[in-house]
Amino acid sequence: MIDPSDDVHAPHTRLSQMADDHLDANASPMSAAIDMFADELSRYGEVILGPHSEVVGFMTRGEGESFTQRARMILQSMDMSPQAIAHHSFLADWMEHTRAFFKAEWQTADDIVTPLAACYFRRRPEVETVLAKLHARGVSTARQDELRQIAASLEKDTVHFVAAAFRPGHAPHHKLYFSQYVADQTKTIVEDRIERLFDRLGSSADMRALWRRVHRKMFADLDETTCFVSINFTDDQRLPWFKIDYPEVSPALAAEWAPPDQRQAVKRDAKMACAAAKSTQLSFLGVRIGTTGAYPQLKYYADFPTTTGG
Repeated sequence: MIDPSDDVHAPHTRLSQMADDHLDANASPMSAAIDMFADELSRYGEVILGPHSEVVGFMTRGEGESFTQRARMILQSMDMSPQAIAHHSFLADWMEHTRAFFKAEWQTADDIVTPLAACYFRRRPEVETVLAKLHARGVSTARQDELRQIAASLEKDTVHFVAAAFRPGHAPHHKLYFSQYVADQTKTIVEDRIERLFDRLGSSADMRALWRRVHRKMFADLDETTCFVSINFTDDQRLPWFKIDYPEVSPALAAEWAPPDQRQAVKRDAKMACAAAKSTQLSFLGVRIGTTGAYPQLKYYADFPTTTGG
């Protein structure tokens, strides 16, 4: 395993080592995807790690049709459906192949490794434009109405990231990310907006109580920042969770979201992600809040330091 104090390893090499460490015989597909985006990773790369290393992957960003084409090649190598590949192409064309992000992950469960992918476009289109575009591609009127209400609950008329997630054998999941600016004068406002999502989308009383307790700790040492609230849905169904991505989170703070008997494991996993990126804290902690259960699902994101500027 790479020594996190060793400065000679570029993001490309360190990510390849992560693939070897966590995917064993299945490391080659991740390494091939890393090779495909070597230039972009030298400018921006993000380590992705799930609990107990059951998910490992990376994200990068790029511009132009070359970036789109290479993302499409990865989707094809992952055996994503023609519907998924077509939807990725639709989003890339609509967004003019600019401000694009691509995420590739591999999930291990019962010794089976499943590839996952997602694309994101940071263009901030108006909510009504997004709903009209997605409706034209099959998103139902009922989902349109619900999404419109969710955006209103968050007091947003634009979508920060228009995104989609892909898994072999499944229809694409649409993902919309709404930014929430957090400063001293807006902290209570943001809390109220997210409370409305609990009212609208539902979750257990225990989950809501945990969120109320830990949410404020996420911003206690940050004067000014942005978090992101996202929802997932298919053409005719909203998926039963929403996610909050909290910025600049220490491993110890990430553990606050876990049951007491799992906090050491969460700190270990978060530290592992940070070490792989040579960082002391997570760039983002993903907190997925479901409609059942007392605790959220967590995912750890850590940015590599910029190596070539940009």
